[in-house]
Amino acid sequence: MSQGSDPASYPTKPPASYRANRPLPGWDFHPQGERALRGAHDAHRTKSVYRYQTAVRAHLSVTLYGDAAEELVARTTLEHAEIMSDPADLINRAVETLQAASIDLPAFSTLDRLVNRLRAEVHARIYNRVVARVTAEHAAVMDSLLIKPANSTTTGFNRLKQTPGPASPTTIRLWIERLDWLVGLLDPDPMLEGVAHTKLRQFAAEAAALDVGDMRDISQAGKQHTLLLALLRQARMRCRDELVEMMLRRVRKTQAAAKERLEALHEQHRGVEEALIAILGQVLQTAQAQKADDAFGGQVRKLLSERGGVEALVEQCESVSAWHSDNDLPLLWPIHARHRGLLFQLIDLLDIRSATQDRSLLDAVAVVCKQRHTRRDELSEKVDLGFASQRWQSFVAKRRSQPAALDRRALEVCVFVYLADALQAGDLYVVGAEEFADYRAQLLPWSECEPRLAAYCTALGIPARGVDFAAALKAELTTLAAEVDAGFPANSELTLDEDGTPHLKQLATSVQPKGLLEF
Repeated sequence: MSQGSDPASYPTKPPASYRANRPLPGWDFHPQGERALRGAHDAHRTKSVYRYQTAVRAHLSVTLYGDAAEELVARTTLEHAEIMSDPADLINRAVETLQAASIDLPAFSTLDRLVNRLRAEVHARIYNRVVARVTAEHAAVMDSLLIKPANSTTTGFNRLKQTPGPASPTTIRLWIERLDWLVGLLDPDPMLEGVAHTKLRQFAAEAAALDVGDMRDISQAGKQHTLLLALLRQARMRCRDELVEMMLRRVRKTQAAAKERLEALHEQHRGVEEALIAILGQVLQTAQAQKADDAFGGQVRKLLSERGGVEALVEQCESVSAWHSDNDLPLLWPIHARHRGLLFQLIDLLDIRSATQDRSLLDAVAVVCKQRHTRRDELSEKVDLGFASQRWQSFVAKRRSQPAALDRRALEVCVFVYLADALQAGDLYVVGAEEFADYRAQLLPWSECEPRLAAYCTALGIPARGVDFAAALKAELTTLAAEVDAGFPANSELTLDEDGTPHLKQLATSVQPKGLLEF
């Protein structure tokens, strides 16, 4: 059968030779003529593109990027390059500025070249500003970091980048020696004053990525010393952070070990609890069987004697009662005592201050440090325990003693537990640290906040002045109190004692919705 007689035999696509991109048969243009025609077409297309772009800009009220726009980008970049490090962030800021000014965006390469050039200018100004504060003595110390001493296997620059490993009780001596060495070199903060935190982190990261040979080869004025100062500053801060982290880990391990010990005691006393419950059951059975009190008493005494005697059973009851609840506070001291010397050593090394007006915890720390070597069980000094919970206050205070006294061991453990909590929460900070620094240093100064205050208060719907805000809040609370008073006679769920203490009644159980159990 021929190919054309079967429709299925037709090819779905034409042969490749017909699908090739080749000129059709006919006149073959001369190359110069072909280029002339293509040039005319491109010129016509270019004019059309320009015409369309002009129409779009006019429709969107957007102006063309020119010298004025470049000056605007330059001012914005120079302003923000003092605090921003990443070129991408600076380019984004430039784009936002152009969009706000309704200016057409240039090519990305244009912004990239401009931003990188201006960023380099800002860095050069920072280097010059820093090096102007560097004395000859400071320069000699930093230059010595790039030279290997005769009695050492490495340079001071490499020591800045190398750490003794994770801070732990076994490496505490190495970390203390490292902090002493870093503090003994020089204080970089006065020379780096005014440099943004983001810039200092960038300079430190750049220095850490270089080896000592590359650092020596830096020829730009002031850059080498600026990078070294930023790296030294970061090494000092991270060293303090490691020491704080080690103290926090030690306190948390003490708390975890006390909870594990409490669970073990619960498991250990479970058998005793079951035996005591069995004795109570037998006493109740005897009470049901014996109607006469004399006979009942004799049977109970006989039963208690068979179970080990009254004194032994009382001792078992006291043992079980002591650890029956989840009170693990009495178990903390034996675990804490094994590492208290390390914790006091860290307290002496670190300059811990309060980020709030409340200094009760720091005052308690001072008392505990002062009494660290005493052997007395009780302290007669007055200590404000307002920072601690009621549970801790009841555990620390010896209420039976006259005059009132504090349990020295319980107070010490309490102080270290709350010290760890406050450092993690930011209520306390360590001077010269990074992760545990004063968070208020990162906040905007009031001079920058004040111009934004009116718009912020308007957005929230609150008065901008403190006096007006207090008056508005007082009026709102007065209105609410009047509404509550007016509805009190009909409020059956609220009652007041004679002394004015309010009490809310427990709501009655409502009918369970259908399908609750299945849900």
